[in-house]
Amino acid sequence: MLQCSRPGCGWQAFAPSAAAAREQYLIHLVEAHATDVDAEIPDGMVQVHVGDGEWMTVSFDEATELHELKQSTDVSTRQRERD
Repeated sequence: MLQCSRPGCGWQAFAPSAAAAREQYLIHLVEAHATDVDAEIPDGMVQVHVGDGEWMTVSFDEATELHELKQSTDVSTRQRERD
């Protein structure tokens, strides 16, 4: 089951397939967690928050990799805290 990774967000996908769940998730992220900014962002690029007031402009694939890396780091940290 696909769930939103944002702290405090309880959103979950309800879809007939993994592809449909991912599409729902992307729509949820934009509707619930995206912020409009007054910045020139090239087509095909997105901005990701990487720290205290710090943003990076990256491709969608790079943003996905950064998100997956953060998720795996967060899981490892939580697992170490339990041990």
